[in-house]
Amino acid sequence: MVHISEAYKPQPAIDPRLQPQAAERQLLEQLWHAGRLQRHLAALERFYREKRDEFMQLLDTTSDNEEIIQIAKYLVAQNGIVDRLAETLDQIKEIESEIWIQGEVGNHDREKIAQEWTLRHARAWREWRIKEYLYAVEHMEAQLAECLQQAS
Repeated sequence: MVHISEAYKPQPAIDPRLQPQAAERQLLEQLWHAGRLQRHLAALERFYREKRDEFMQLLDTTSDNEEIIQIAKYLVAQNGIVDRLAETLDQIKEIESEIWIQGEVGNHDREKIAQEWTLRHARAWREWRIKEYLYAVEHMEAQLAECLQQAS
């Protein structure tokens, strides 16, 4: 059994805004069962391989799956970004969608629309993406164990 090391225990908790509420958790479950969150698994595996030294510092020599999952979630929440390229492309897609919607009602100022989207939605978009990641982490015990074994 692995126990969380002392290095982990003083770390701050995950920001409560990143903990899904009941309705959000239900939506995340639906997205998972529909196969829409599995796309994050490969990015999360790469992230944990890149962060394996940091991950290992937070563990003792033994662990249970729940502790590993909590540390994995902590690392995602602390970093805020798992796959910069994919996240940037997804945000661009959202902004382009807003530009199209605004264009349909006669607003064609792309730069202003993009700036307004960023001001209004970027923070909530980021928080939701982190919630998606945190939910996906709960379903990747085997992958996390593999990442940790490769780190040894």
